[in-house]
Amino acid sequence: MAALEQTKRKKPAKYFAEKMGVSVRTVKRYIALPRNEYESEAENRRKTAYTLHHEKGLKWREVAEKMNTTENAVKALAKRYKQIDQDARG
Repeated sequence: MAALEQTKRKKPAKYFAEKMGVSVRTVKRYIALPRNEYESEAENRRKTAYTLHHEKGLKWREVAEKMNTTENAVKALAKRYKQIDQDARG
């Protein structure tokens, strides 16, 4: 059974599982985004990291602050964008 309205969790699945007395897997199954939406969101995050650094000229630290994550995470996102998304487009 999927959630009627799927939204991104603000707290970890373990928190909700303990609160509701179910397994973590049950929480993930009920709340998870459909795969195509997840992949679309992931591609947008990768593109944003790549664009902010390589096209807009922001430093990695600034990109991380804008995206509310770490420097290493945005570096990895940009690298994956270059490997996955740009190569796929030819």
